Amino acid sequence: MYSRREIPASVARSLLGLIPGRSAFVWVVAFSVSLNILLLVVPFYAIEVFDRVISSGSVETLVGLTIIAAIALVFSAAFDTLRSRLLSRFAVRFERYLAPIVLESMIVDATNRGDSRAQDLAKVRELRTFLSSATIASLLDAPFLPAFIFILFFLHPWYGLIALVGTAVLLTMGIVSRWIARSEIAQASQAAQKTQITLDGIVRHSALVRAMGWTRGAIREFMDLNDQALSPVVRASERVYAIGAAARMVRTTLQVAAIGAGAWLVLQSEVLAGSLIASSILIARTLQPMEGLISARRALTAAHEAWKQVQTAAAPVLAREKRTLLPSPSGRIAVERVSHRTPTTPRPILAGIDFECPPSGIIVVIGPTGAGKSTLLRLMAGLERPSGGTIRLDDAALNNWDPDQLGQFVGYLPQEVQLLGGTVAEAIAGFDEHARDEDIVAAAMLAQAHEMILSLPAGYQTEIGRDGNRLSGGQRQRIGLARAFFGDRKLILLDEPNANLDPDGEHALCSAIQRAKARGATLVIVTHRPQLLTIADAVLLLRDGAQLAFGSPAEVLRLPVTPVAKPHVVRQGTESQRLAAGRTAR
Repeated sequence: MYSRREIPASVARSLLGLIPGRSAFVWVVAFSVSLNILLLVVPFYAIEVFDRVISSGSVETLVGLTIIAAIALVFSAAFDTLRSRLLSRFAVRFERYLAPIVLESMIVDATNRGDSRAQDLAKVRELRTFLSSATIASLLDAPFLPAFIFILFFLHPWYGLIALVGTAVLLTMGIVSRWIARSEIAQASQAAQKTQITLDGIVRHSALVRAMGWTRGAIREFMDLNDQALSPVVRASERVYAIGAAARMVRTTLQVAAIGAGAWLVLQSEVLAGSLIASSILIARTLQPMEGLISARRALTAAHEAWKQVQTAAAPVLAREKRTLLPSPSGRIAVERVSHRTPTTPRPILAGIDFECPPSGIIVVIGPTGAGKSTLLRLMAGLERPSGGTIRLDDAALNNWDPDQLGQFVGYLPQEVQLLGGTVAEAIAGFDEHARDEDIVAAAMLAQAHEMILSLPAGYQTEIGRDGNRLSGGQRQRIGLARAFFGDRKLILLDEPNANLDPDGEHALCSAIQRAKARGATLVIVTHRPQLLTIADAVLLLRDGAQLAFGSPAEVLRLPVTPVAKPHVVRQGTESQRLAAGRTAR
């Protein structure tokens, strides 16, 4: 995990350097230069009309100057339109480039980044909106401010001095506005994140909230948190708007001052009458970008904070080294002195776990609640890295596998079955773009779920709802198992796969596991129920994160500390193994 201060400079540079369409900014700058040059036409038109046309009475000169000014304004409007279109298209390319990186980071670095990752994609969209906004145009126009001040000094030092004073005042206002916006936005962002997390929990568990009579309390909690999120935003908006109104007043006051000073200078015969109008236009044009940036200070601060968050989100993906693709594994798994702990736990979750399973083997992991069984499966699935030791698949450590390639060979069923929305077929195939109907059906048949799926209203096309909430627990378990079997899985990890199954379902599960083994898969299964011990090649016993035993079911179940070591369970397992051995011999 990278904190905001720990992001490598190379990562930040690559994030900017690889964004497509950056060359468009060359044209954006060119159009900005042209726009600001063409904007000088109006003040110089005023000078020529007042100082030359009126004094000479030449209608031809007036017509010629007017035509030139009109053509310049047409080109100015065209350049402004082209600049806006280029910025909009660049903003879209920016989002299309960054969104996949941030989404990948949300997937691969979910454990480290925690709840803040929920806002990462929203920050990318926020940056896209900012890049196509008028604030960027104001930023591009701001560097031309010294040139306009120089021209005002050229017309008369008083004009330049008025512009300098106005710039200093507006700059001070901008600093104050930024300080206000930054402090309030930081507070609002934290409150908004907490509000969103609470809202997601209420919506996800709406049935529980309704059943427990918590509806009004949930609404009250959400509104309280929402008020906490909105209060700093409202305060910041009010203060920034007040400063923006003051900035507009300052600009208008300086225009009036320029006209008054110009009138005095004309009366003193120090300047011509045309400079009076020209100076007022130039001062307004000089201070307009500064005023715009003050009004947009909150947007600038929010964009800066969003960019830092996006950098933090993208860092794990951009800094990750490319892995060499390895040959398809046979399924041999080795856990070598693995330990694991987190900063929040006083003792290791796992310590000194050491065992090996040959290809096409079945290991059943048992132990009391809190023994570390689910954590072990997560480590074997590559979802977390062990604090110590190594987990190998066919002699290659899991962190040496390319994550996407490793995922093609690992089937994983977590304890809480998580199904993607959509149809049953989509839940089984996931996001595999090459999934074929026959492969989906084969996985369902292997999991003994085919007949159950056909009994659903639309079969494989039945909509399962969000997280499979339209299905029963047993149906979700069967479909999750089919998903774990889908594809060419060499290592299948099942966490409490029989938790929601009746005896018939457990019998079907045992049959499915044996068929997966016959197909060449290695299976590691966590369970609290004895039925799966009848088909195990080996049993791993854990307690308090420590490995108490590893061996054949008969050996491990004889231990007095075995949680399921009941006489009838041992006899059942032993008898089943003898029957299976007899069938194999025949």
